[in-house]
Amino acid sequence: MPDAMIYRRLNKKALSRILGNIIGNAIKYSDGDLEIRLFENGKMTFSNYASALDETQTGRLFDRFFTVNNAAKSSGIGLSIAKVLTEQMNGKIGAEYRNGRLEIWVEL
Repeated sequence: MPDAMIYRRLNKKALSRILGNIIGNAIKYSDGDLEIRLFENGKMTFSNYASALDETQTGRLFDRFFTVNNAAKSSGIGLSIAKVLTEQMNGKIGAEYRNGRLEIWVEL
């Protein structure tokens, strides 16, 4: 966490839903770890080991109804909702997969 306060004018309910969807997915589907970082420019990253993923699947995480094989009970809309809400607030969201580690980032 940065020492300086970070201010943004955002929809609180939308932000809560975005963070809830991202963190909820990490809790359900990660390999047991989660690192959350907030930077001075307002960028947030959510990083965890995700051995069930690969780079191709990571590119589809924000597609509506996309689920990974081990997410059979998932509707596949959580991250697509996070993307829509982020973009409605003029933000950006994305994901990268490197060395078995998934990182989802949000810029608002």
